[in-house]
Amino acid sequence: MDRRELVRALRADRVPDALYDIPGVHDIPVQPDAYYFLRPARGGWEVGLRERSRDRDTSWFGTEDAACRELRAKLTALPPPPEGGRERVEDVLAHGEEIRRSAWRDFERALRERGAQDGGNGPGGSPNGPGADGGGRQNGGDGPGAGR
Repeated sequence: MDRRELVRALRADRVPDALYDIPGVHDIPVQPDAYYFLRPARGGWEVGLRERSRDRDTSWFGTEDAACRELRAKLTALPPPPEGGRERVEDVLAHGEEIRRSAWRDFERALRERGAQDGGNGPGGSPNGPGADGGGRQNGGDGPGAGR
């Protein structure tokens, strides 16, 4: 098996492309924090895990075939990705604005609850912190929300 055959086999095995890098044959455009690699090295081939810009668990092989078989064994031994992952991403993208509004409401509620636990003091430790007047005014200004 050579590197090109390996890439075809990994795709047939449904191994995500982002999990491995094979320079010159299958390059990862944006490299994640961790991925497996196969590359020429010292008169042979090297297979390993690149994690946080450091090579780990590297093994040297005298032939391309042996290195390809090792990488395929490592990648197909991993548990398959969770089912429904694609639908979850599409759902998040479709409802992103709603999710952001909900998260913002939860954040504001947590701040109010924290203020109540702290004896009514706002985030700055003062009972008259930003937004304490309920009208959105800060420092007595007459900007938006000043009650006009």
